[in-house]
Amino acid sequence: MDLGLKGKVAIVTGSAGEGLGRAQAIALASEGAIVAIVDIQPIDQTVSLIESKGGVAKGYACDISKAEQVNEVVKKINADLGPIGILVNNASILTTVGMFTDIPVERWNRDVEVNTMGTANMSRAVWPHMMAGKWGRIIMISSIAGTMGGLGQTSYSTTKASVIGLAKSLALEGARANITANIIAPGVIKSKLAMESLRGDMLERMKQRTPMRRFGEVEEIANTTAFLCSEKASYVTGQVLHVDGGMGLFVF
Repeated sequence: MDLGLKGKVAIVTGSAGEGLGRAQAIALASEGAIVAIVDIQPIDQTVSLIESKGGVAKGYACDISKAEQVNEVVKKINADLGPIGILVNNASILTTVGMFTDIPVERWNRDVEVNTMGTANMSRAVWPHMMAGKWGRIIMISSIAGTMGGLGQTSYSTTKASVIGLAKSLALEGARANITANIIAPGVIKSKLAMESLRGDMLERMKQRTPMRRFGEVEEIANTTAFLCSEKASYVTGQVLHVDGGMGLFVF
């Protein structure tokens, strides 16, 4: 199915490593989008991988929590690649785990700086370009922790809930300019980071909590992103799409 993304300029944040961001960048490039890889980590591998598959990509180093850096990078992307039509707000951190009152304030604040403010910084920077072009797609990668809460993840859950509110508000503000904003809330996805950072017994409990009895693949998130960015999803906006194997359902 042709999703109509050929020639669209797409920014995917947090797409340097082996995870959701890279998979989403590859999926958009495979549909003909011109992809800007934005990350604080080295980006060469993702760019090379996309180019080896016949796609077009260019990398940009940026700390999304710094508004000045974001503004400069978005200006450069617009100059290098053309008008920006797609933003996938994938970048986030999950480094703070602990009960609510045990989380140091500085760690809590860093989660907010990256996950909430970083997402807002990127969205604010691309917004004028989308409004000028009367077309845009914004995807927020939230989490089931943002829709259900998470024990020992109060800062992460709070920030992932915040991007849902941001996307729904942008959906309203952009509706008459053909700009949609949607949210993907993944369950447990079989990324390298998730599989290596969680204990085996925890992973098994999560799998048993999932009706499909398996973890999601990064490509399953990426395919959802590509659809929501396409003209096929032009009437879908302000929605939270759970891609979680049924983990958010009542299970007994």
